[in-house]
Amino acid sequence: MTPIDIPVLIAGGGPVGLLGAHLCERQGLGALVAERYSGRVGAPKAHALNSRSLEICHAVGLSIDEIHKVMTPPAEGAHVRFMTNLSGHEIGSLPYERQDEAVRAFTPWPLINIEQPKFENILETSLIGARHVRLQRELEWLGCDMLADSVVSHLRDHAAGKDIAIRSRYLIAADGAASRVREAAGIKMLGPDALAHNITIHFEADLRPVIAKKPAILYFLFGMGTGSVLIAYDIARTWVLMHAYNPATQSPGDFDLAKCEAIVREAIGAEVPFTIKGTSPWIMTAQVAGQYRSGNTFLTGDAAHRFPPSGGLGLNTGLADIENLVWKIAAVERGEASSALLDTYETERRQVAQTNTSQSVANAMRLRVLLQALGQDIGRDLDADALAGKLADPAKRAEIDAAVAYQKDHFDSLRLQLGYIYGEHRTIDDHLPISAFHPRAIPGAYLPHCGLAGAGSVLDLVSGSGLTLITGPAANVGTLVTDRTAEPVTPVTEGRDFTLAEGSWADRMGLSPEGAILVRPDRHILHVAPTFDEAARSAMGAAIEALLGPACITLTGAA
Repeated sequence: MTPIDIPVLIAGGGPVGLLGAHLCERQGLGALVAERYSGRVGAPKAHALNSRSLEICHAVGLSIDEIHKVMTPPAEGAHVRFMTNLSGHEIGSLPYERQDEAVRAFTPWPLINIEQPKFENILETSLIGARHVRLQRELEWLGCDMLADSVVSHLRDHAAGKDIAIRSRYLIAADGAASRVREAAGIKMLGPDALAHNITIHFEADLRPVIAKKPAILYFLFGMGTGSVLIAYDIARTWVLMHAYNPATQSPGDFDLAKCEAIVREAIGAEVPFTIKGTSPWIMTAQVAGQYRSGNTFLTGDAAHRFPPSGGLGLNTGLADIENLVWKIAAVERGEASSALLDTYETERRQVAQTNTSQSVANAMRLRVLLQALGQDIGRDLDADALAGKLADPAKRAEIDAAVAYQKDHFDSLRLQLGYIYGEHRTIDDHLPISAFHPRAIPGAYLPHCGLAGAGSVLDLVSGSGLTLITGPAANVGTLVTDRTAEPVTPVTEGRDFTLAEGSWADRMGLSPEGAILVRPDRHILHVAPTFDEAARSAMGAAIEALLGPACITLTGAA
């Protein structure tokens, strides 16, 4: 069998794989997305797209307006509520993440809630007409042979009824938590593999009359024992109930249609019509792959990390994974960087996954404080009459309110979403609450958002390929030169190429008017020069070589 040759093969057509296709298209990098299923899986799955993910979507040319059209209305997704059941006592509530206008000081796009299949549909339909990439359904990845400079993958084309081979210079695993690619690469997952066992029940119901004036995106239900959570993707139609069970006394087979209907009915607490659309068991884990790379095979998304859902970090971490990886592959393919650049993918993204795994576990454990305040034993139902008495008792009510407030970090993680830093400064803000985000103009941090005069963000000035040198109004850029191959550096100067809506960009970045910041295609800062003098040019050249390898830096677009 003669292999088909292609630069990049992405195994898996979920959101991470589809975003990878957009990133490859943007870089002019030929890619095929191999998706084993014939159609989109209907269960809603993830529900939150955070600000960083929306910034990535905008950067690859996706329409944020189109995404907003199918998101959960903000008023319906703005809170988390703790209740006995939907019709019972409300124990407390908290805001769900930072969705207000104030967060626009840090990002152009506040977090939204959206059903994962709707997001995937936008990603897929936006690929129509792509020149360099394509998605092929019913193409199942089976295994591979790893060569010194490429990977030969063996796939089953179910539509054509034949086996094919594809030789790619790079193989990207975006095939989920049970990744076949990861298994074939011999990469092990590290960390607990069974924190809890759950049944997911997807059902349709119009529960507007039930929730009345208490809309929320998440409802934690304590009248059904611990571990039951309702996700309201669309309060008039689409709901998911995650229900924990004890594997010592139950198995997934015990949850037949009648059992699941009884669980849903108990969660609602009122007689309303509903239809169960599907059920599936899943095991909560907290694992990160021991390595992200084996030869020219790379892991992304759930193939690289499995978080508890507490915090909504899994999908968003995966989207940032693949952006980090694709621009580096493109730079190596164009001869703008040495292959050593690809090693930085694991160095940078694995530490983010480890942080997010730890926080997701901590979020889940925080609920124990609320259980203690309620006097509820783990795994046992909460007595409604006893709870009513506690809520009426001012002392007990104060203790319960404090326990609810203690859950804040579970639902306000702006620093984890926007403030992760690569390299030597990665722990600089670890002493801060995860809700406390302070934009920083330092190497490894994400370029701070500043609104431009007219519209847009400074983030929009960053080139999708090569490096971008953003300078103060008086910077003398000159030419950056090191040793060998070409890496374009595009200068963008305040006052000439952009003006902020308010204030001076150089001042806000802590620079002199002669200062400059060098930015990577993923909008992370490579180097900061408070004043762009000869020593700064030399230091910037050294920073470029440290990341990309010896390179002759070609300055484009200079006056």
